[in-house]
Amino acid sequence: MKPEWQERLLLLLCAGILAWQLFLPGFIGMANNGDFGKVAGPLSIGGADHGADNFLFFQPQYVRGPDHYYIPKPPSSEIALAWLASTAQKAVGDPVRFDIRWLGAVHALIFLGFYYTVLVVLRPYGTAWRLALSLAALWIFADVGTLAYFNSFYMDAAATLGALAATMLAVRLISTGEARLAAIGLFGAAALLYVTSKGQHGVLGFVPVLGTLGFAVTARRAKTRIFACAVAAVVTAGSVWMLESMPDWYRGQSRFDLIFFYITRHSPTPAQDLRELGLGDSELRYVGTHAFMAGSPMAERNFVTSFCERSTYGRIVAFYWRHPGVAAGKLWSDLRDMAPLRRPVNLSNFQQAEGMPAGARTERLGSWSRLRSALFRWWPAHIVVWYGIALAGFPLLGMRSGPGFRRSLGWLIGAIALAGAAEFGVASLADAVETDRHLLLFHLLTDVTMFLALVLAAPRKWGVAVK
Repeated sequence: MKPEWQERLLLLLCAGILAWQLFLPGFIGMANNGDFGKVAGPLSIGGADHGADNFLFFQPQYVRGPDHYYIPKPPSSEIALAWLASTAQKAVGDPVRFDIRWLGAVHALIFLGFYYTVLVVLRPYGTAWRLALSLAALWIFADVGTLAYFNSFYMDAAATLGALAATMLAVRLISTGEARLAAIGLFGAAALLYVTSKGQHGVLGFVPVLGTLGFAVTARRAKTRIFACAVAAVVTAGSVWMLESMPDWYRGQSRFDLIFFYITRHSPTPAQDLRELGLGDSELRYVGTHAFMAGSPMAERNFVTSFCERSTYGRIVAFYWRHPGVAAGKLWSDLRDMAPLRRPVNLSNFQQAEGMPAGARTERLGSWSRLRSALFRWWPAHIVVWYGIALAGFPLLGMRSGPGFRRSLGWLIGAIALAGAAEFGVASLADAVETDRHLLLFHLLTDVTMFLALVLAAPRKWGVAVK
């Protein structure tokens, strides 16, 4: 079914917001924190200012050349999106320079596809509810806290788009009455974009895999069941590949930060803790430091090799098991102190030419992220209450409903909440630097559960399936 006129207007509104934020004069993006080379390096793209404006200003112009070639590992699906943008720009534009807005355009097109799926899912609702929910989706998901990442080389841009698309395609699949091959394929592609964006998200590949297997179980046609199982296998392989491809130094950085910048830094017995974590008294001098500080031993290959062999995530898990108070304290402190920082406070959205102070951020179209941050500052434990409702309440509510969309949606909200809770746990318990930025997907998946709760509460025309 082609979009109805209301959907065309809403898609035009969404495109207008994207254009205003990302492409037209005064467009915004995200400053580089030093990570852009992980995506731009394999494409031989580097900043025109050679990183001089890192953190301080948003840099939209880049240059190409062999001097910028860099294969950092780990891999990321964001590299594929950047390659697509780079190839398109070279075909029709300047082969020497790269404008970040070409990558923003690739991200924006995927976001428009996501929003179109939202509109399709809402077709069975009455006109007033469709309009209200469609505008609510724009308010929540087109917030500047999300869109600013589109004009950047951050890996989380791919994770954000993959997660949004996968969740809404899952809603579409449960609303049609019969899983369709095309929708399952798109769901698998979105899930693959998410789990292969970075290791933090690859750990959670089991969530979309179980969802795909669920579609296989409920499918009535044999070819649909076989296809869904194949998609689940591909997503599983992508998740495993992502985790196996992460180099030791990359995982070691996170462990170093966690051990020395949090666990031992806040411990009354740091020497004992280091021994439990596989290290020794000689490393006591690193307590209170992190891997990105000048003079860090993580810049020395021999130390990195020794550290990664002695202190593994298995030892950290065992340490948390023996000291649950440490894990609980880390989770609570991040919930209280890091979760309110939904938008990184140290990464500017403005170009230096805009005349704004270094590190300044825009507030236009940011009311949703401001509201969510304010709620975290006012009552951090609200999210614990909400996740209790999402993980248990909505599935139970769905069970009380008859077979059909409402029951499936209740369980789907619970599954998305599981992924959100896992995102928070991984970001909090596996690292200790830039935790606020690493909570982006936790916030996003929380937003999805809140939006779908509105969809569940709205009156739906019975017997009407999405076409």
